[in-house]
Amino acid sequence: MKLLLIILLFIFSCASVRQEKDAKNWQYYYDLGMSSLLVKNYSEAITNFFLASQIAPNEPKVWNALGIAYMEVLEYHKAENAFRKALEVDKKFTEAKLNLGILYFRKKDYEKALNEIKEALNDEAFPNKHVAFYYLAKIYKVMGNQSLYFENLKKATIYNPMFLDAQFELANAYEEVGDYKSALDVYRNLVSNGVNSPQIQLNMARLMFYLEDYKNAKLYIRKIMEDRQAEANLKTQAYDLLSQILIKEQERLLNKHDLPKESQTPEQKEKAIRIQLGAFSSEDRAKAWKEKLEKNIGIKGLTIVEQLGIYKVLYGDFKSRTEAESYLERLRNHNIYGFIVQDD
Repeated sequence: MKLLLIILLFIFSCASVRQEKDAKNWQYYYDLGMSSLLVKNYSEAITNFFLASQIAPNEPKVWNALGIAYMEVLEYHKAENAFRKALEVDKKFTEAKLNLGILYFRKKDYEKALNEIKEALNDEAFPNKHVAFYYLAKIYKVMGNQSLYFENLKKATIYNPMFLDAQFELANAYEEVGDYKSALDVYRNLVSNGVNSPQIQLNMARLMFYLEDYKNAKLYIRKIMEDRQAEANLKTQAYDLLSQILIKEQERLLNKHDLPKESQTPEQKEKAIRIQLGAFSSEDRAKAWKEKLEKNIGIKGLTIVEQLGIYKVLYGDFKSRTEAESYLERLRNHNIYGFIVQDD
């Protein structure tokens, strides 16, 4: 009897060690797969994710990662199976549902894509809503619905002002329809939040050229020319733009009657400059976050503004971006992070 008990204990002990080893193994292969995915070595990524899925078939994030890798190599059928497997394991794994919507978008099955992404947006705890709204916008653009394209693109930027893909596409969209001032505001917000590059400076100079603000356009061109990190092709584009500006300025001198007079130019109302400390899909959640900041941190003067069904928690009403940047730095010293925005 004692011998039987010893044998059973040994078997269970071995099984426990094996389970612990397997748990470590799947994580090992998963991490290898993620490293390969980041450097776009999809062959190795698929191999490692597949091995991880065999060891841990009940880990939804493994199947989701495998689906992403298959999607990148255009193995759409295998990708769909992997995403659905993730959802079979965990119906609440919203990341896989979003990726399934992105897959259908790539396959040009726009109705299915809409359904999956809208379902993903129903999950209030989903942290990547900005990505969902971004792809929703892209779908509506392809379907020819310009209004919903802009609406969802704006929502993507509101939920995460540092989501650069959406910000750049929004700026391009404004430029395409001739709304150069709104496009310029997008780039100015990025620069205010520490996002800057020679390409952004060139885009801003081009928009200023369209708005006939030649003086500031030339200042940005000068920055590009003096930037040693700027690529040669960008400097060439900047030089070409400078040539166009100089021609326009010469035309102004030759046609003085076309020069704009200050007395004829109406003063434009400045947009309010504020710091966004949060964005939520429900007013109750926005109020809860506002109250938490007021109670725990002692921040005063917070307001909640609704825009496109999104409730933003905003702080301050600054006269300049420099002033807003100063207050933003103070907030960061208290581990409170936000973004500088302008009210529409």
